[in-house]
Amino acid sequence: MTPVEKLSKLRALMHKQNLDFYYVPSSDAHQNEYVPDCWQRRVWVSGFTGSAGDVLVGVDHAYLWTDGRYVLQAEKELDLTLFELMRQQQGIAAPIDQWLGEQRKPLRVGVDPAVITISQAKRMQSVLAEHGGELVAIADNWIDSIWTDRPGLSHQPVMLYPTEFSGQSTQQKLAQLREAMQKQDVTAHVLNTLDAIAWLYNIRGQDVAYNPVVISYAVITMTQAFLCVELHKVSAADQVTLAAEGVTLVAYEEFFKVVQLQKGLVWFDSAVAGWWMSTLLPAKQQLHMQSPITLMKACKNSTEIKGSKIAHQRDGVALVNFIHWLENHWQEGVTEISVAEKLAQFRQQGKHYRGQSFTTIAGFADHGAIIHYHATEKTNRTVDDSSLFLLDSGGQYLEGTTDITRVFHLGTPTAKQKRDYTLVLKGHLALRHAVFPEGVSGVHIDAFARQFLWQYGLDYSHGTGHGVGAYLCVHEGPQRISYGMIAAPLKAGMIVSNEPGVYLPGQYGIRIENLCVIEPAATAANSESGHGPFYTLSDLTLVPHNRKLIDLALLTAQELQWVNEYHQQVLEVLAPDLSGEVLAWLKAATAAL
Repeated sequence: MTPVEKLSKLRALMHKQNLDFYYVPSSDAHQNEYVPDCWQRRVWVSGFTGSAGDVLVGVDHAYLWTDGRYVLQAEKELDLTLFELMRQQQGIAAPIDQWLGEQRKPLRVGVDPAVITISQAKRMQSVLAEHGGELVAIADNWIDSIWTDRPGLSHQPVMLYPTEFSGQSTQQKLAQLREAMQKQDVTAHVLNTLDAIAWLYNIRGQDVAYNPVVISYAVITMTQAFLCVELHKVSAADQVTLAAEGVTLVAYEEFFKVVQLQKGLVWFDSAVAGWWMSTLLPAKQQLHMQSPITLMKACKNSTEIKGSKIAHQRDGVALVNFIHWLENHWQEGVTEISVAEKLAQFRQQGKHYRGQSFTTIAGFADHGAIIHYHATEKTNRTVDDSSLFLLDSGGQYLEGTTDITRVFHLGTPTAKQKRDYTLVLKGHLALRHAVFPEGVSGVHIDAFARQFLWQYGLDYSHGTGHGVGAYLCVHEGPQRISYGMIAAPLKAGMIVSNEPGVYLPGQYGIRIENLCVIEPAATAANSESGHGPFYTLSDLTLVPHNRKLIDLALLTAQELQWVNEYHQQVLEVLAPDLSGEVLAWLKAATAAL
């Protein structure tokens, strides 16, 4: 079916319902970032494959909203004769409701109520109502009705996640959750986000690419904990284990019945719960607040932090072996795709490796300026010594999740390339060594990473840091480091990325990314003014920076010391697992500047 035919069929359905627009967000009923193939509705209708982007189909025009990470990609993938590209700020929800309000017309907008959240539905209803319009719930997703060859759901088995990795039993987590529920006087808490369910019940799966989660729902009461999942995916032995932890299995499609049976006040996280979920109970029976699991999951316990350090040690060994291979074999002919495949092979040698944490971003030369570039057979380019090569990748290990970006030049970099790399490195170091008090959010420290770029009239169109799960999603909240949006305060135990960059369209891209754990730096008792506690970031990622690209004249003595200290740490931790030429390479790469 051609793009024109898809839009034509959709508009025919809109005409029957007298709709002005039909909304197709990238999200699914579980608000997954990486949406299973069967729910890739926005990709199917638009052709745009970026992970963030929402489509609004009108009777005459169609629009796609996406942020700065994907604008260049969208320009290449969209048929711009059919779709108008609408730019938004990264980290800010697509401003479709605002745009609809600006039309100042009584518009009727249709949407599948499963794929937008309660909060988003309320915003759209409010904006549309101001001008006599209406948000119309379309129970059967229209994309599904015209997508004739839509793939089916995953049926991969559920895996129980041992306490040796999680650090807490399901019973302990349920007790924490029920304590929070009791404070809000609710009788039940409903979950649809898969990482929250996986964390709470200590389960993992393979239903969503890159994220080890299980397609499921959960309902937790003060006495019972229901896991709504395809029952055949849980072995008989694991069903017994879950039952012993207080978990009752219910068929996935029976979720709505479990919710409707609840008699007291029920807790929905309206920022992620589907709009349709709020229709299952009377409004007076609903409490709309952020789930307490969000913060519980974000603040890693000591076992999870130890596991993350182990995962990053294994990941560091893989990356060092890979970089040594790249520098010595690129002349034999490598491409963006073959490089990504080779890196995956090195990672596969690591104990407890479970796959990539996202699609590897391997961008040579101007492809590196496409922030979330994904090489295809059509765009695949040979990597040589003529320009910069950006490589952003990550791994999933039973102990933790990794995400790292490094930039290479296999020849001789220009003075401008070295300047830009060093400016990014200076921001990376400034954020890594920042000290900040309790209550500070990522928005307050984002400028640490951008300040040196700003001095040269440069910036980047993505956040500086995102939260990361513990053998879960590579992007998790509530923590983030970015301007433009107040996020949750940063707390000890949270894992965040530190990834400033600069991107010059048509030339190259630079990004330096480490994962860090937030640690205490000083207590209030240590503060003469009585403030605190204070926190700082501690590196988890263990891979050398690119010496060739550093302009030493731009580094202060303090920054030079920070680089040398980091490199010394990398050598000490990784050296025992390396030998021969690779160990010699690492010693040279981490020698004091």
